[in-house]
Amino acid sequence: MTTVLVIDDESIVRRLVKHALKSLEIDVIEAENATTGFELLQTTAVDLVLIDINLPDIDGFSIIEELQTIPHMQGVPLITFTARSEPGDERHALELGASGFLYKPFHTQELRDLVTRLLS
Repeated sequence: MTTVLVIDDESIVRRLVKHALKSLEIDVIEAENATTGFELLQTTAVDLVLIDINLPDIDGFSIIEELQTIPHMQGVPLITFTARSEPGDERHALELGASGFLYKPFHTQELRDLVTRLLS
């Protein structure tokens, strides 16, 4: 089964992602912050990671950079999402190595389409 890690401090967003990807038969594991996300990645293989840019411990841009240095994460698609409307966030995330970018609130179909495209 395909496994996706969602790192977001808002439980409602994590639940929304889990619900949206359920129809694709994707197992979603959740982390409320970067620290928990990195802990999960030490014991669980994932096929894709969704990363909120605004987290309480480490920002999403730093997470992208850190994930690029982990050998078993090479080639794993990373999607960043944010409710911020900062100009340049999307470009910056993609330059750092993100495979996709979503603005919150996003449509569940938009998320499913992006995840499907990146996993195929």
